[in-house]
This record gives sequence, structure tokens and C-alpha cells, in this order.
Amino acid sequence: ILAVGAIKLQPWVHKDKVKARQVTTLALSFDHRLVDGELGSKVLADVAAILEQPRRLITWA
Repeated sequence: ILAVGAIKLQPWVHKDKVKARQVTTLALSFDHRLVDGELGSKVLADVAAILEQPRRLITWA
């Protein structure tokens, strides 16, 4: 189960500057009898990377 929180403007540090950015929370729930926790963590990181740069879905860059 992938849960996605509400998108909110939050202060975010990027390149030593604080800017208002759209931020959300992600949570992944899975059965540890079937999926190792490390793999689940990697899947969630991949989902986050795609959401941060959706163009990657098209260009595979």
C-alpha cells in the first residue's frame, strides 16, 4: 500500500538557500514475509525520485 500525503508549501533548503517548495509525505506498507524491508525502501526511494522529476518516465534519463 502506497500512501501519499497532502501537498503543502514548506520551507526547504536547496543550494544553501531557503525557498518555499511543494512537499508531501510518502509511506509504503508491505508484507515483510514476502518483501525484504531493504527492497521496500528502495522502491519507495524510486517512487520519490520519479515524483521529483516526472520527466524521467518519458526520457529514461
